[in-house]
Amino acid sequence: MIEGYATFKGTRNIIGRNGLSGRRTPYFMAAPIGIGTHLGEMNETDSGLYRQGMEYGLIHGLNFIDTAINYRGMRSERDVGYVLNSLIEEKGLLQRDEVIISTKGGLIPGDVLQNLVPAAYLQQVLLEGNILSESDLNVVGNVKHVMSPRYYQFAIEQSRQHLQLSTIDIYYIHNPEISKMMLPEEIFYGQLEELFAMLENQVKRGNIRHYGLATWRGLIAPPDDKGYISIQEAVKRAKSVAGEDHHFRFLQFPLNSIRNEAVTFNNQKMKNKWMTVVEAAKEAGLYSTTSAPFELGKLTGEGSVKHLLKKIISTEEVLSTMVGMKQVKHIKENLEVLKGINV
Repeated sequence: MIEGYATFKGTRNIIGRNGLSGRRTPYFMAAPIGIGTHLGEMNETDSGLYRQGMEYGLIHGLNFIDTAINYRGMRSERDVGYVLNSLIEEKGLLQRDEVIISTKGGLIPGDVLQNLVPAAYLQQVLLEGNILSESDLNVVGNVKHVMSPRYYQFAIEQSRQHLQLSTIDIYYIHNPEISKMMLPEEIFYGQLEELFAMLENQVKRGNIRHYGLATWRGLIAPPDDKGYISIQEAVKRAKSVAGEDHHFRFLQFPLNSIRNEAVTFNNQKMKNKWMTVVEAAKEAGLYSTTSAPFELGKLTGEGSVKHLLKKIISTEEVLSTMVGMKQVKHIKENLEVLKGINV
């Protein structure tokens, strides 16, 4: 296991020596473009591409990688771990404190290396292993989500092993709006509070540094939507278990030219004032990362990638936007975008 975690000094150094500018938090400095690992096939070919791309990106200053235990049947986390071990432990080309790693849990994953699709993984590993019970499952369509602290304890340990990291910098509850849609509001926020208490304990144990919510519609939905999640209420629950020094500090949500609610829709109430997600996050002392800048590849024909990226990067409340990059040529193109921008 690789010891340590992202620090302000380390992350600032790698960004600076590559001629980039970054955005600051009290904990680290992040490149405005992060490496996303969501899309791609669950095969060795795409794993090889991701590994090459991540290695090139990290060495050249893209110091933020975002993944999830369910991405590509657990391959994405394992690919990140492979690259980190190679660059830090084997080649000595990177220091652990220079790179920010975020991952997620909550959606039932599969494990492609064990030939387990999500349904089989749920049955053989989670249910038969007494990590979950059927009553823990919140199901919307084909998507299964859980809020059980026992599951997250298990998933964090799995992610640490995949990533080969002693400490994960940011751990997100993944798409909690799925559970929110199926539970009475007070039950949902009560379970969220219990989950936050467990995550605070994970911080104390050194397994994670911070935690947050990674959503698709939850944060940007209308307030009367069943899946709507209130930033104000979530922060209240974090403070109820850990006070002002809580470690609930990060949000992730989609932001692109057609899915722009996070910067245009006043759907979050903070201190009796309605405001946008990015404004509410800032007011609450949270940091915003974004996903799907090209709407999962659907927007790349609507103008240059550089133009679309620059528009998102210019949103000063966004710490970093996660861009799926598994080809070195795309990473080089995105690095050129960053070198032309002072954030």
